[in-house]
Amino acid sequence: MLEKTIKAHVRKRLKELGAWQYWPVPTVWGAAAVDILVCYKGRFIAIECKAPGEKLTDRQSFVLEEIKKAGGNVFVIDTDKVDDILTTDTLAR
Repeated sequence: MLEKTIKAHVRKRLKELGAWQYWPVPTVWGAAAVDILVCYKGRFIAIECKAPGEKLTDRQSFVLEEIKKAGGNVFVIDTDKVDDILTTDTLAR
């Protein structure tokens, strides 16, 4: 399964849930980010999508850890079972 397929599932699921979503375009300028930044019912969420078997880069791991330290919720999704991962309960934690 391709990463872009997983991203398409995530985009669709977030829309179904009514979550605000921002997909930063990576550049050499500015702060590092992950694939998707989300706001859902007052919660800040960061999502990184990976093809099955792919690993996070050191930079992605660092950014996700910093978001966790700041109280955000993070997800690394490497499956098309997005509906089971992104639920109203898991997003609102």
